[in-house]
Amino acid sequence: MIESLVQWTLLNNLKELGNALDFGISKVIGQEITTDFGRIDFVLSNSANHYRVVELETRLDSKIKLDYCFYQILNYKNVKFSDSTDYCILFAEETIDKNKKLIEKFGNDNNILIKSYSIESVKELYSKTVERLSLNVGLAMPNPKNYTIGYLRWLGKIMKTFRDLEKQELTFEEIFVPFQNKSKSRTNFNCYERIALDFELFTIKNSRYVLSEYGKIFVDNINPFVDCTSKVSSIDLTNEQKRLLLKILTNGSWQDKIHKVNIYWFLRFIEVTNGHWLPKKHDFDRNRLDIANGLFNVSYNGRTMHEFLTWCCNYCIELGLIEKLKSTSDYDQVFLTPLGVEVNNLFSLDLALKKSRMNLSFKYLE
Repeated sequence: MIESLVQWTLLNNLKELGNALDFGISKVIGQEITTDFGRIDFVLSNSANHYRVVELETRLDSKIKLDYCFYQILNYKNVKFSDSTDYCILFAEETIDKNKKLIEKFGNDNNILIKSYSIESVKELYSKTVERLSLNVGLAMPNPKNYTIGYLRWLGKIMKTFRDLEKQELTFEEIFVPFQNKSKSRTNFNCYERIALDFELFTIKNSRYVLSEYGKIFVDNINPFVDCTSKVSSIDLTNEQKRLLLKILTNGSWQDKIHKVNIYWFLRFIEVTNGHWLPKKHDFDRNRLDIANGLFNVSYNGRTMHEFLTWCCNYCIELGLIEKLKSTSDYDQVFLTPLGVEVNNLFSLDLALKKSRMNLSFKYLE
């Protein structure tokens, strides 16, 4: 389990963190605090206004990690947040015994508190925390599902037929024309149909595809360049189409809208991981795969999870919700744009309002 996830889990469970530190936490002063002497993981205070500066570590099984940890905490002793401040190394008890003895000796020699936690216990606590926060912000959301649609702009392929035939209602045979192939398989078409239904662009009535008011706007704003190429799916969405999809995304309609649910969960993924690791390949780190599966409550293999995260990332980039920082490592970084922060807040607010309506108490009328 990576350090950032351990930190997120512990700071969302202050009772358990306080037990590990043997410290009665009254307030989190800050986390990831940049100073002239390094970046402090987090600082806590108790009711007596005593401050504790914490250097959080996972397993300290190598000399390099051990030396760096010691160097960091000694540097932090140059920073005081109050007249009563102590300094602590909080590390995983799964660390090898030989190094545990070195850590204890270092603490005694340098007046540094030494505390530990169990990675396995934090993994269990992480799953419970995700479930609790999901319920606290609103309704329990459905699990995400993986579909083979890589970009929202691919909606143009299924929607363009309405414009070409100048109709607001199509038969299956008419709407299926762009998807015809030798086998006439519906598998590919079904994925396009699903995303168009999720974004409420049409409805299906009596086996006929009927444009919604949203769908009419989408069709009216199809990029004119689609007429210059046979590769309709390669043409970007217009700004008006993006505005429309954002409006639909945040209209509060979630029931059976799996692609909207997928985007919600991807924004939760960024929140939980701080956007530090978006896998660039199928065979990424097993611990991180376990974390993502725990968050989404699924059991995807590496390939499926990589595809799911990649496609959700593409959707969010197209809508201007996130930006991606490409790296030369196995993982890219992603972060919310101001628009992404606003949409994320709208999701949480909408879910909280739905929960409040369901749990409205009438006891004051009795």
